[in-house]
Amino acid sequence: QPQFTRDQKIIGCEVLARWNSPDLGLISPSEFVSISEKTGLIIELGNYIMEEAFKTLQEWETKGLDLKQFSINISVRQFFHSSFLDEVKRLSEKYLYEDTRKKIIFEVTETILIEDIYRISVIINKLKCLDFSFSMDDFGTGYSSLSALREMPIEELKIDRSFVCHLGERKSDELMITTIISMAKIYDLKTVAEGIETEEQFMFLLENGCDMFQGYYFSKP
Repeated sequence: QPQFTRDQKIIGCEVLARWNSPDLGLISPSEFVSISEKTGLIIELGNYIMEEAFKTLQEWETKGLDLKQFSINISVRQFFHSSFLDEVKRLSEKYLYEDTRKKIIFEVTETILIEDIYRISVIINKLKCLDFSFSMDDFGTGYSSLSALREMPIEELKIDRSFVCHLGERKSDELMITTIISMAKIYDLKTVAEGIETEEQFMFLLENGCDMFQGYYFSKP
């Protein structure tokens, strides 16, 4: 799904997985990802998605499609798996050039913070040495603290769609969004809002200093 700048130009995209089963029809990622997490298949699925993503980005680069960033979701279970670092290195050596690697942003959710912050930072910093970047997805939904945000070696915060979809309805969600954007600026992090579906939502986020935007208002995946 394309991600847009403040002047509505495409700057990057997020890789999204969809499953259209011949037997079961179109299955929501909220269903098959959840089952994959519980069964352990998320490791194999995550590696497949990562490989297809790296391959796609390299193909686009070859065709002259210039994006500044390319976001890939990484599950908590995949992130902490013993093979994760080696798999990222293997796939990046196979598909990516140095300049291409710099465009990859791995998105991890706030649930990662149930683990030790030091352990998280070690893994992230090893990948940052290879020019990969990190974003915290679904920010504001429950686990983060200011101290964790200060310690996490990330470059970006993604404002959860659950706040965006109620803009104009709940004053608390407006305050939550402006607080997240303010915190991001304190820690020199970019902000991305997802799930934008109306002009009113976009204008509120734009006026309050959000950096990037994605959602059906701009483009479906």
